[in-house]
Amino acid sequence: MIVMKKLIFLLGLFGVMPLQQIFAQVTPTPPKFEYITNQAAPLFTLQDMNGKMVSLADCKGKVVVVDFWATWCGPCKASFPGMQQAVNKYKDTQDVVFLFIDTREKTENYKQSVTDFITNNHYTFKVLYDEMSFDGTKSKLYQDYKLAGIPTKFVIDKSGIVRFEEIGFAPGKSDQGLAKEVSDMIEEAKKPAVTGTSTKTK
Repeated sequence: MIVMKKLIFLLGLFGVMPLQQIFAQVTPTPPKFEYITNQAAPLFTLQDMNGKMVSLADCKGKVVVVDFWATWCGPCKASFPGMQQAVNKYKDTQDVVFLFIDTREKTENYKQSVTDFITNNHYTFKVLYDEMSFDGTKSKLYQDYKLAGIPTKFVIDKSGIVRFEEIGFAPGKSDQGLAKEVSDMIEEAKKPAVTGTSTKTK
């Protein structure tokens, strides 16, 4: 029963694909997975694609969407057209910020791969690079946020509390559908939190 539940979770996280591909997109030595909704978001200061340091603390007073991804992650890249629609919707809104955390890259020249991918696809994302972890991978924030895999999105409210956590990207979901889903979470996160509400999705 436990094995079946884990399999169902992985299928929901990565969609319907061969098992070897599913397991290839989960860290081989994963940290303990745990939802962090309704908790303070772990703070971070990371470098962006232009070499500038960006801090989550500087975003206090704004709703922040944090999207963990990697260039080798198919579901992550499949979600990006919809995420671009969400970014476009809020591009002139001062109190909403999108941060795309590139994590668990596997090549030495990953920064160039990230730049090429973002540029070639004309995405206007604010990309930040995850830091080195104790296990020698670029996954410190991945572990701080207790992820099980990517893509995983968090919506953090103006007080720095994680209000929504969405794991995976379902095959067949439309770009418009994802953009609306993200928009709905952002609008809800602008409102005062209601004690005891569940905000976990997968």
